[in-house]
Amino acid sequence: MHMGDMLRRTAGRVPDKPALIMGEDSLTYGQLNRRVNKLANALLGQGLAKGDRVAVLTNNCIEFFEIYLALCKSGGVLVPINNLLRLGELNKITAYMKPSKIIYHHDFQELVLEVMADNPSLESAICLGGDPAPGHSAYEALMAEGSEDEPGVEVKGEDLMSIFLTSGTTGRPKGALRTHHQNCLNALSAAIEVGLKPDDRVLLLFPFYHVTFEDRFCHLLMGNTFVLRREGSFDPAQVLDLLSRHRITICQFVPTMISSMLENKDIETYDLSSLRLILYAAAPMPVELLKRAMGRFQCGFMQFYGQTETGPMTTILRPEDHIIEGTPEQVERLASCGRPVLMFDAKVVDENGKEVAPGEVGELVVRSEAAVGGYWDLPEESAQTMKDGWLHTGDYARKDNEGFIFIVDRKGDMIISGGKNIYPREIEEVLYQHPEVREAMVIGVPDPHWGESVKAIVVLKNGVKVEAQEIIEHCKQNLASYKKPKTVEFWDSLPKSPTGKLLKRVVRDKFLQSG
Repeated sequence: MHMGDMLRRTAGRVPDKPALIMGEDSLTYGQLNRRVNKLANALLGQGLAKGDRVAVLTNNCIEFFEIYLALCKSGGVLVPINNLLRLGELNKITAYMKPSKIIYHHDFQELVLEVMADNPSLESAICLGGDPAPGHSAYEALMAEGSEDEPGVEVKGEDLMSIFLTSGTTGRPKGALRTHHQNCLNALSAAIEVGLKPDDRVLLLFPFYHVTFEDRFCHLLMGNTFVLRREGSFDPAQVLDLLSRHRITICQFVPTMISSMLENKDIETYDLSSLRLILYAAAPMPVELLKRAMGRFQCGFMQFYGQTETGPMTTILRPEDHIIEGTPEQVERLASCGRPVLMFDAKVVDENGKEVAPGEVGELVVRSEAAVGGYWDLPEESAQTMKDGWLHTGDYARKDNEGFIFIVDRKGDMIISGGKNIYPREIEEVLYQHPEVREAMVIGVPDPHWGESVKAIVVLKNGVKVEAQEIIEHCKQNLASYKKPKTVEFWDSLPKSPTGKLLKRVVRDKFLQSG
């Protein structure tokens, strides 16, 4: 089975059911399947071959679903690109992935032209939402050339379906390889674990370039209705209105979003009675916030953990395990990420790969046919991640006596701020480009709203003076804005090991203790 089959079968069952709604625009499942077929056949007519990588650079939109599913049916491989990245970051990714084609929204046209000039592997481009650049195809005009018949390409479960980019702890992009079989298993597992019903309606809030998008294929399997919103700054009033107006039954948030909605003075005026399940991830929910949220939303809550490499739904803390008035063990469990989902094994191991006793800390490793087999064109990194069938997450964890898993340390030095993964080394490299910076270190520090915020500690060259705002602006010019430091401190020196390695944990611990 492949993901294109999933759409075809769902469209056959419920052709007139709303599939996608965004503002005033909508498509039924029958309309979506026909448009996907037309686009897939048009891409094949342009010479797309099975296994070709296609970069996609858009905001959240209905067309992203069409593109992804058209690639599923034509045998193409989706490479979704973070739409907040700057030219240098895009060039690094394009040079690594070497896609033959890019599909982009008109908003990004100037950026795409610069990337194409720097990367000859990009042979063609398709523009949606505006007039294409010379030599580029127009999305709707291209689709009009395609047949509504199912594409005549044999796509198998083991065929590559997507490559989602993760920088891991090194700041270097790594493409996690996902097949149709893996994504179909994830969809089946999530549909069962979440307890989806045919009449569920889901609101999507996260950027589609993020791997959480692939967790949503469970709704495609069930023929649920998707309500879309253009990503950007979280607007609690807008989201509360969408939840109420569209009678949303399931939605995923990060804890900071829930906090923002509860702080909205008009929250009591919204009818949220249709909500039956709130999913949350990226960080455990503080108990006091969870109490308030459960009291107002009056629905089930489910926390899950995962990575680009693993699922991403790998473990879940079920609604029945969200006990806020119980024994100390039960309340403590709210800080856990639950137990493995269907299709996954998980264990905590020492540096020799031997499972540790309950309560002891080690590395979390997982095993499943649904997990990735490695990274694009990175055999050494793939071998380090996959050992004897077990995927090494790089996250340190402990298990209690009943198998609940507690993540006790972030993956390497990664910062999670407002649900976004931020990699310090990437920011440090930009800091070192400033002419007056001698040494730099970036860490995450506790933030009451964002979970963590980015702090830069900078050692300047002798005799110079630079304001913190200049450093922040330097980063803003060279990185996506959400990666820039929120605060900057200037030190005379940074702690180092005898070999000269900067001791990041010493610095991080200082701020944790002072906080």
